[in-house]
Amino acid sequence: MPMEFLPTEKAFDVLPPKISENSYLGDIMTTKNTDAEHTLTSGFFKVVPGEPLVYTYPYDEMKICLETKGDMIMIDETGTTIHPKKGDTIYLKKGCTITFKAEGEDAYGRFFYCGLKAFNQL
Repeated sequence: MPMEFLPTEKAFDVLPPKISENSYLGDIMTTKNTDAEHTLTSGFFKVVPGEPLVYTYPYDEMKICLETKGDMIMIDETGTTIHPKKGDTIYLKKGCTITFKAEGEDAYGRFFYCGLKAFNQL
């Protein structure tokens, strides 16, 4: 099939699996090829208040901020800090280390991502 489709209730509306105290991540689609180096995988990522998630990317990834409440904060290993808002696009280079945190009552950040990674690879 040249095109695949997932309705809102099977993708956007589903809370991804919890991967840390304050974050959820779930792959929803991937390319169907055997070339792991060129596999594209996409999904949704959510950050809530709690112990910040510190993650070193073993692959290139791009995120689009879908929505935030409170203060969503991303800090790289050089100290560069951003506060992404709805519609912002972020490129995370392979090897970078990013700290994710959400601050404020009922705060969260929700993102769509697409990365050069295998399906369900953290």
